[in-house]
Amino acid sequence: MVDLVDENVDCVIRGGEIANQSLVARHVADLPLGLYAAPAYLAESGVPVHPRELEAFPHRTVGFLWARTRRVYSPVMHRGDKRLTIQGRCALVVDDGNAYISAGVAGLGALWLPTYMARSHVERGDLVPLCEDWRLEPMPMYLAFPPNRHVSAKLRVFIDWVIELMAQHMLVSSVPSLR
Repeated sequence: MVDLVDENVDCVIRGGEIANQSLVARHVADLPLGLYAAPAYLAESGVPVHPRELEAFPHRTVGFLWARTRRVYSPVMHRGDKRLTIQGRCALVVDDGNAYISAGVAGLGALWLPTYMARSHVERGDLVPLCEDWRLEPMPMYLAFPPNRHVSAKLRVFIDWVIELMAQHMLVSSVPSLR
């Protein structure tokens, strides 16, 4: 985690809601998520047909620990008017994205991933999408900076580039420019 003020950082890109209300935050994208597991895991534990199955034996999940909250991610999944918060049975909890994906690919448990991160693993057959009739709430992505920080021309160009990049690779809501 970066402390923008103390470390004199111009801006950060953060996933999830911005907890520090003193920051100026610009919504830049909504990151689509999916539920995935490795074929080896599915061969061992079976294919869950309902997300609640991940809360009971023989299923297990790989947990992702958010640095800001020190809590394990509990995804909200929905289908029609049904809405569930899933508390998976964590076989392992990590706080690093690369370790998280590696654990899932190694078959240690099911995991929730941004679709862009899972895409190449699915194409190679390393991961399989699960419970596709259920949707996960997308993760909002924000570009944030201190309120007293001057938005220089360089920072404006960077922000516009980030918004354009997000638009090319993710599901993007209507996002205003800083101009």
